[in-house]
Amino acid sequence: MIAKIKGNVEAVNGNLVIVDVRGIGYEVLCPERSITSIEENKSISLYIQTILRDDTINLYGFLSLEEKRAFSTLQTVQGVGAKLAMTILGFFSVKELGNHIGSADEKSICLAPGVGTKVAKRIITELRDAYSNQSNIYDNETLTKRNSINSALINLGYSRSEALSLIEKIKDDISDGANIEDLIKQALRKSG
Repeated sequence: MIAKIKGNVEAVNGNLVIVDVRGIGYEVLCPERSITSIEENKSISLYIQTILRDDTINLYGFLSLEEKRAFSTLQTVQGVGAKLAMTILGFFSVKELGNHIGSADEKSICLAPGVGTKVAKRIITELRDAYSNQSNIYDNETLTKRNSINSALINLGYSRSEALSLIEKIKDDISDGANIEDLIKQALRKSG
């Protein structure tokens, strides 16, 4: 799994960046907001989310770990895939998105291309806890734990919505600092 790429920007075409790393060119999809600050023939360091589909491997690149985490977190919402998550992060900064989710500002979230009312409501409902504390708009530890638990439950055969429902049942324990392994066990106990 590729987690980070550091190299020279060979080309920028739309939201696709070709990064040359010691003679190997990697095609990386980046959010529109990031593209404006990426220049050809300059060195760059991108945090990568690798997504495998049936016959393709896509690399999604982000200038910050916050952006990468937001990308992963958005995809835990039913109806939000990689493409829509990229569009949302191309439209809003992580902080703006956090503010809209934390204040349940559905209309603002709908301003992002491709986001309808239903999806905006689901984003707010499913991610609000993580964003509701305005003084700590992006609790990285909590989101990382939620993402890890979500992935584990999906790998164990639960659907995305079932996994999110179980995570919701143990949300207080997640923020109390329990370790991921114990939290997964707790979530599994709640499913029975």
